[in-house]
Amino acid sequence: MFALIFRIVLRAAFTLFLLTACVFFALHLTGDPARIMLGNSADAVALEAFREQWGLNRPLWEQFLVYLQKFVMLDMGTSYMTGLPVKEVFLSAFGPTMSLMIPTAIVTLLFGIPTGVLAALKRGTRTDRAMMVLSVFGYAVPNFFMGVLLLLVFSIWLGWLPSYGNGSVWHYIMPIVTMATSEAAIFSRYARSAMIDAMRLPCVRAARMRGLPESRVIWLHALPNAMLSILTILGFFIGTLVAGAVITENVFSWPGVGKLLVQSVANRDIPVVQMIVLVTGASLVTANLCMDLLALVVNPRLRKGDN
Repeated sequence: MFALIFRIVLRAAFTLFLLTACVFFALHLTGDPARIMLGNSADAVALEAFREQWGLNRPLWEQFLVYLQKFVMLDMGTSYMTGLPVKEVFLSAFGPTMSLMIPTAIVTLLFGIPTGVLAALKRGTRTDRAMMVLSVFGYAVPNFFMGVLLLLVFSIWLGWLPSYGNGSVWHYIMPIVTMATSEAAIFSRYARSAMIDAMRLPCVRAARMRGLPESRVIWLHALPNAMLSILTILGFFIGTLVAGAVITENVFSWPGVGKLLVQSVANRDIPVVQMIVLVTGASLVTANLCMDLLALVVNPRLRKGDN
């Protein structure tokens, strides 16, 4: 058991190291930050002074080792644009993003999983078909189109909701609906398939043969087995939620990490871009690690693979 947990944690740590290396070298190989920041009109003295100030005149491998050393000490460097520590720049945008992602995740799970389970229980009926049509629609419509559509209807035509910012509760409605629509559609379709498979399990058939009420069969036998399958996509849910936030925050001018990322990429503020990408990747790796460990706890069959 402990050897299996150690392998899972070690794999996650190695994945995080590879992510750090790929992000660092990919961003630094896209061009000279000094030339991009100062422009083509800058003279050689100004370029060299910029490189000296930010340690860009060292070999790339040496810069990477310095970056790793600072990374271990949770020092993510300084923003080229503002001159502030990257952590301060990131944390100033992290709060608004989390205030949007947490309610979005709650709405997604509250609507996605129950509708999928209900569709499975009503398989082949009009309810099932209607829910699957809505799921396909929600999954097929891109976030940016959904956001623009909501802005057009509820802000411009009807004037019911504010179109940008995060100053009140009303500002949250359209961004949450925009992000939760596609995510809930994914969970609904996956929960439906998982529940249909769970209803065919021998334990469910045995419970019915013992004469247990259908509600107990569903809640005590079918649904727990279906949730084991749903756990596998919860880790990926974090990544897709962050990706959706990048688009949604720019559509609604939400002052979060997604908007900061777009601005930092446009301004070639490499330290800020590095931290945002690494935090996003680390959150995805951590979420999958937690899901793997949770699966070991709730599914004893997985522990039998530990030799």
